[in-house]
Amino acid sequence: MKRRLPPLSRIGQGGASIVETMIVLPTLLLMVLGIWQAALAYHAKTSVNYASFEAARAGSVANASISSIHAAFQKAMLPYYGGGRTLAELGESAIKAAKDMDAAGLRIEIISPTPESFADYGSPALKAALQSGEPVLPNVGLDELNCPRDVPGCASDPKTNASGQTLLDANLLKIRVTYGIPPSKQMPLLGKFYTWALGKLGAAGTDGFKQALIKAGRIPVVAHAVVRMQSDAIRNSAMVSSPGKGNEGNPTEPGPGPVEPGLPTCPWWDPTCSTCVDGAGNGNCEIPPEVCPA
Repeated sequence: MKRRLPPLSRIGQGGASIVETMIVLPTLLLMVLGIWQAALAYHAKTSVNYASFEAARAGSVANASISSIHAAFQKAMLPYYGGGRTLAELGESAIKAAKDMDAAGLRIEIISPTPESFADYGSPALKAALQSGEPVLPNVGLDELNCPRDVPGCASDPKTNASGQTLLDANLLKIRVTYGIPPSKQMPLLGKFYTWALGKLGAAGTDGFKQALIKAGRIPVVAHAVVRMQSDAIRNSAMVSSPGKGNEGNPTEPGPGPVEPGLPTCPWWDPTCSTCVDGAGNGNCEIPPEVCPA
């Protein structure tokens, strides 16, 4: 009796499915965790954007006080830390937020006004009226003032003054918030891989605070907010120095430079005319005009 041989398709394939599973499952798991980590980072960025705007609004009516800005930011971040439907639950979320957003996890900087703005437009009368130990910027009558009323000869020319700003510019409150997403709000494994990759790629640059966040396992998130001051700004230690001329007094577009010439505009029906500028020969082609007719 003849012995039946197994089909060729079964020869040499024992355990192949185990090998495929060992390759596919980790890859699939990494992809799913990566998607979840991206979603969590997006949720954190949205929360920080909203909280930054609320913080700037609070600072605009509180003389640019950094304590008011910080308190408003922390309050606006309560939903991110669990929120609550009762005072007790809100209190628990506030405790979590305060514990997490200490000096090691949150940095708030005031980009405008700068210390140089107070050197140019500080009002001694307002400083005395508010009983402040720091210089004060006027906020009333900006539509008709170039200088404080008690300092009519101030350095109001942004081409030559220390701040590079006008008095109107100096009354724009701009804050920059750098927040570190804590490990407890990251995906297991992927969060550590994410911060490890950020550290290896040098994502923090020369910023020591961001470097410390990454070293602590936090993912840095940066947000900006700009509002018009509604009170007299008082100089404080959170204001970042930025001396220099204000674009020589001329507004400058902050976007990219001029765009290079676009794609050729040759007739669509002529495949040989690929370097025409205006779709006709007339000396505007790199190939002979007879090949690229008008």
